[in-house]
Amino acid sequence: MNLIEVLIGSVVFAASAGASLQLWALAGAAALAQERQQERMELAEATLLRAEAALRQQAPGGGDCTTAAAQLRQRLAADPLAPGLARQLEPSASGDGVVLRLVVEGQTEARQRLYVPAVLGLCGPAQGGEGHGNSL
Repeated sequence: MNLIEVLIGSVVFAASAGASLQLWALAGAAALAQERQQERMELAEATLLRAEAALRQQAPGGGDCTTAAAQLRQRLAADPLAPGLARQLEPSASGDGVVLRLVVEGQTEARQRLYVPAVLGLCGPAQGGEGHGNSL
């Protein structure tokens, strides 16, 4: 084997090794990006569940549902938001609730929930202590 053959063989080996490492790095970066996206989606879902739990813990009210919807919107707007999430608050189509939309960075579809003060027991007729429960 002469020197030219050794040099050509080592160049081919170095080029193929470099290409393999580059493909491996790209695959690793794609997997990491997918994992982070999944974490952001799970974070959005946890944020929606945490918001609902916080709203359910508020004191029951017997007042006007329009006022309760405005208070509900203010409460949702005041909650801290994790990086990678964007919040949009809108009145519901019927006007008796608030739609919370969480847009996850990199996703086209938003996660959304409708919160209605009457369903959460935050407005409506005064609640008596006679065992009337909410059925969902």
